[in-house]
Amino acid sequence: MEDTRSGASEGPADGIAVVDDAARAFLDAVDRVSETQRAIDALHARQAREILDVVRAADRLEIVSGTPTAKTTEFVHRSTRAELALALGVSERTAERALNDALALTSELTATLEAVEAGRATWRAATLIVEHARGLGERTAEFEARALELADFSAASRLGSRLAALRDRMLETPAIERHAAAREERRVVVEDVADGMSWLHAYLPSVEAHAIAHRLTDIARRARDIDDEEGIDDRRTLDQRRADLLVDFIAGDHVRIAGPDGDAEAALERRIAEGRDFSRFAGIRPTVVVTVPVEQLLDNVADGAGPPAMLDGVVPIDPATARRLTANAPSLYRLLVDPHTGARLDLGRRRYEPSTELRMWLRLRDETCRFPGCGRLAKGCDLDHTVAWQHGGETRADNLAHLCRGHHTLKHATRWRMTQHPDGTITWRSPSGREHRTRAAS
Repeated sequence: MEDTRSGASEGPADGIAVVDDAARAFLDAVDRVSETQRAIDALHARQAREILDVVRAADRLEIVSGTPTAKTTEFVHRSTRAELALALGVSERTAERALNDALALTSELTATLEAVEAGRATWRAATLIVEHARGLGERTAEFEARALELADFSAASRLGSRLAALRDRMLETPAIERHAAAREERRVVVEDVADGMSWLHAYLPSVEAHAIAHRLTDIARRARDIDDEEGIDDRRTLDQRRADLLVDFIAGDHVRIAGPDGDAEAALERRIAEGRDFSRFAGIRPTVVVTVPVEQLLDNVADGAGPPAMLDGVVPIDPATARRLTANAPSLYRLLVDPHTGARLDLGRRRYEPSTELRMWLRLRDETCRFPGCGRLAKGCDLDHTVAWQHGGETRADNLAHLCRGHHTLKHATRWRMTQHPDGTITWRSPSGREHRTRAAS
């Protein structure tokens, strides 16, 4: 993602660039914030080198008394971690992460640390690179070089998933073996927090996790539409509806949830109307898009060979799971990958609504909301005409892009402006004149 400063903004009608004091003041303030962030990142890099000094000093310190044993190294490490946690005012788990990051950045990933010190990469990007570089062995240097390229243009919210996909392609162990081992760790965990609330975590295979999330979302949206049609004043957010549906599906009558007004009886009636009568939602099936490279469908390709399949364009999955999903799919979309596919991506002025084929292509092209830095999946976003239909805009791939509802309304209600280029790249211009560029995922 590129970020350039123009120091100007367009006039409201004639498009003539003007410079005013308000824009200058705003840009100067943003520049100061940006400079401070770079200084903070550089301090993190400096701290990583200082943590290495702590480790080296610990090796010379008599931490374990008596005759050294096989456990000595472990105790030195644990003592050092505890001291570091106290010095930083963090938990030992956090200190452990800081230790591991520092050791990796000052040994195998020195180019990443130098990039942070020079202001070419953020500290957040560095920690993500460290996280995904583990276990790559001799391919670590190759991964680091390509990861730094990804960090140069990826939105912060998308970098982690792109590094995961890169790592998946570079690991020597076949994906099917890694998935089988990871699947053995599936579990459900409750994490208690403040105010009588808890997080319910489920560590699941990606296909099942995304299918559950999509089904909850689709049913919650349909229930909201039914409420609107019947004039029911239910002000719950989509997040609240999804949470209530999850309880309805799993806990059933064993849990009664009080509504926002504290009226448990009214809340139960609402739950019966929305969630208990699941028959009207029986036809709703989650749409989970799996992008499968054609070579993965060939019988003569060994499991784990070739590029990974992608779940919703975000999560790499093993070839065996991808082939199983493809074999069971009721239909396949033929997507534009060369001029001979026949996909119609340009409907011109003949039709306002995009075709199913075009919608699917754009969903896979964009993956997420195309506003700079937004990571909301395209599945839950609006499909927006870059040049509005009423202003002559056409329904074609290079004039459509996914925007989440918040950024969609921002585009129309403010002076944020977007220009889409033939390759799917979008240039955004803020009201102050600063430009940002987002690239299509595909």
